[in-house]
Amino acid sequence: MSEAKFKVISDSCCDLPKEIVTESDIDIVPLYVAFSDGEYHRDFYDFTYHDFYKKMLDRPGDFPKTSLPGVEDYMKVWEPYVKEGIPVLSISMTSKMSGSYNSARMAKDEMLEIYPEAQIEVLDSASLTILEGMLVREAVRLRDLGKSLSEAAELLNRIKDEGRAYFTIGDMSYLAKGGRIGGLIRLAATGLGIKPVILFQKGGISLSAITRSRQKSLRELAHQAAAPFIEKKADPNDYYLDVGYGLSEADGKELLEMLTGELAKAGITAAPKLVQIGTMVGAHNGPMLMGIAFLKKLQLD
Repeated sequence: MSEAKFKVISDSCCDLPKEIVTESDIDIVPLYVAFSDGEYHRDFYDFTYHDFYKKMLDRPGDFPKTSLPGVEDYMKVWEPYVKEGIPVLSISMTSKMSGSYNSARMAKDEMLEIYPEAQIEVLDSASLTILEGMLVREAVRLRDLGKSLSEAAELLNRIKDEGRAYFTIGDMSYLAKGGRIGGLIRLAATGLGIKPVILFQKGGISLSAITRSRQKSLRELAHQAAAPFIEKKADPNDYYLDVGYGLSEADGKELLEMLTGELAKAGITAAPKLVQIGTMVGAHNGPMLMGIAFLKKLQLD
């Protein structure tokens, strides 16, 4: 058992690789996903992301459905730590797109009825996928630096709205099916096969650019993600910086090279991590989803 001041727990939308979850002593509360057969499976535990995306490709038009964790899911993960008097920091995906955070809030209320002395902080990450994972990694860093539960929660709340993620997708039908784009863009996408660049920030999404091909969308993605670093002359070492991919790792590596190339033009050296985007976002955006995200690390005394 870790001797840290608090336990870091996240819902599975953080998309952290299993080796990082293990090495960093993080526990995961699963969301759920099902295809048309109606059988729900636990995200993170019951399948690999590669197998999930391959199934999407093999079953075109069978749009997966996702389901949030229940109150019991959170309580089951928290309770062993609460019983031992270990404080719990639980991080959930943005409440603007899921009820996972609300489930955690209700779970906290129920846990406090059973264990009145429990120390539990529930944090709405205002993010998802690789961007949420960055906030979880920062929580681990604060824990390992010896910050208390309340100190860590306060610090994370300061920065959770500061991150950005840029995404593009291969097939607009998934996004249209989920109703997360306007009717005009949906119509244009159907008729013209456009490839959008989508900005995720402060818990919500907006259209950042429209391109006419997959390759152009990747170049635009790299350009937009690099721009804030170039404008501010920022050091990427002060940030978490990840390139995310769905099914195609090769595309992910290509996008990573595009990003480092854009930064190199401005004399900036960066070493982004390559991370696979998981089920919860992939289910609503398709297997060819690609993204770049960054979050500045806390500057601590």
